[in-house]
Amino acid sequence: MTVAAQVSVAEITEQVTSRFVDRYYECLAIYSPGVDYIPGVTDDASFLANEVTIGTGGYDRQVIYYKNADVGLYADDGVALATKATTFSHDGSATSLEFSHVALVQGSGNVLTLGSVASNPTAGVDGTYTNLPTYTGGSGSGLTVDLTITSGGTLAAHYAVTVNRPGYGYAASDTIMVSEADLVSAGAVSAGAGSLGFSVATVTSGTGTVFAVAKPAATVVLTSGNEAVFYWNVKQYNYPVA
Repeated sequence: MTVAAQVSVAEITEQVTSRFVDRYYECLAIYSPGVDYIPGVTDDASFLANEVTIGTGGYDRQVIYYKNADVGLYADDGVALATKATTFSHDGSATSLEFSHVALVQGSGNVLTLGSVASNPTAGVDGTYTNLPTYTGGSGSGLTVDLTITSGGTLAAHYAVTVNRPGYGYAASDTIMVSEADLVSAGAVSAGAGSLGFSVATVTSGTGTVFAVAKPAATVVLTSGNEAVFYWNVKQYNYPVA
């Protein structure tokens, strides 16, 4: 005789925690009108190959992250994670940003930690400066950093950098730079002081596989600085087992 059983609340919570906590996911804009993504049927690599070209209308991948505080209490036969939002914003250029699907994939090359400063401006203004853009000679994109300057910024040891936004596609030991122009714009240095250089220490090693795909009712076309926001509500349900 088959007897139905329920998985315990503790087990469902553990599944959610082990599957999502301390994991990064990247949200991609895909232009593949007329295609219905079917898990297990659609070829993921071919589907993801239709990602909008980075920079088109200001497009870039968006990254979300789950932490312990995002795991909810058991309710309505399941454990839900906190809602995460991803926003695609048009940059105001003449080129529109168009996409037919959004895909959430396991993150890869998201920056976890940074190395010490290797090259520094000749002087700086003491203080903390947040969300500074960066550039690299590698293939990564989207990393921003917080910078703290002490003792007038005359030595490399006077500069401390930490991750603000992890970006994606980086590799350990990649060289990262914050340009002089961006430092001047933030008020961190004076013109002529020079740029800031450091390296990536550790990154995520996700597989980049598809987790979820959403298809809007019609192709999204962003122009004139408009934006589109997608909210991700993830929940693990406690289905009966035999």
